[in-house]
Amino acid sequence: MVYVDDHAVLKKIGFVTVLLLVNLQAVAQLTVRSEQPAKTPGELTRDDLVTAAKKYFRDTAELPMVQTTTFSVTSSAGRTSKPKTISANYVFHGYSRQLRTANARLTGGKESFWDVLRGSKLFKASMNSAAWTMIPGVLLYSDPAAYTLTFAPAVSNSEILVAKMASVNACPVLSMSHQNSQWYFPDNACGEGEFQLDKDMRFQQYAFQGRGLPAQVDLAPFGRCNLLNYHAELEFQEVILPRDKAPFLVPKQVAATLETDKGTVVISSIYVPKAETEAGKRLQEP
Repeated sequence: MVYVDDHAVLKKIGFVTVLLLVNLQAVAQLTVRSEQPAKTPGELTRDDLVTAAKKYFRDTAELPMVQTTTFSVTSSAGRTSKPKTISANYVFHGYSRQLRTANARLTGGKESFWDVLRGSKLFKASMNSAAWTMIPGVLLYSDPAAYTLTFAPAVSNSEILVAKMASVNACPVLSMSHQNSQWYFPDNACGEGEFQLDKDMRFQQYAFQGRGLPAQVDLAPFGRCNLLNYHAELEFQEVILPRDKAPFLVPKQVAATLETDKGTVVISSIYVPKAETEAGKRLQEP
């Protein structure tokens, strides 16, 4: 179980938004080791995981992307409301091992400033996805004395390695302050963390399973309710910037599922580098 308190996480995650106008820059430089030989679970160590993180989770990246978020609600009776979608500009800045921080910038996309303000609830919900994209790097560079680490092959795929992080301390009851409830993000991101890597130690996915449940929270559109389950999953994609020979990882898609006694909220986002959008392709044409 990985424990990260509200102040530790939200101060370590830098965002610039039309609402918050805050940016915490990460400045450390990370070294990159040459390709590692294939590993088996029994041979893996914490150092191997951190070395892989140094290679793929760096703070030298700055990649403009489009984050498209879908917000959907299903009632306890099984009725699903029409999903709502919002696009935003997401600039990935990366993770700092030295400062143990992560940094991204999220601003309004096609919508104007006033459109974003009018739809601020949906925009704030989209920040849930941006927050989860920052968590993996923060956790990998957290204090190693705060958690234990175990390795195993994935149940459904022996080619995939699983690294599970477990806190040395028990999780408190999950809570969400008024601000965090608008992000649908827990005050204490305490739960079980699981990384999936291929045999070349390239990160594929990260999953979070919340603990300290059930818990009473206040979530739109349900109001006061009992949160029964909190699960988040993040999939990575590999990119290479011009003038940078080494690949690094950025988010590809992320989804957070919050199950309550009154219904379920799902916040899912996909990330497309702007160079791969139609507008980006036109800009790169000679």
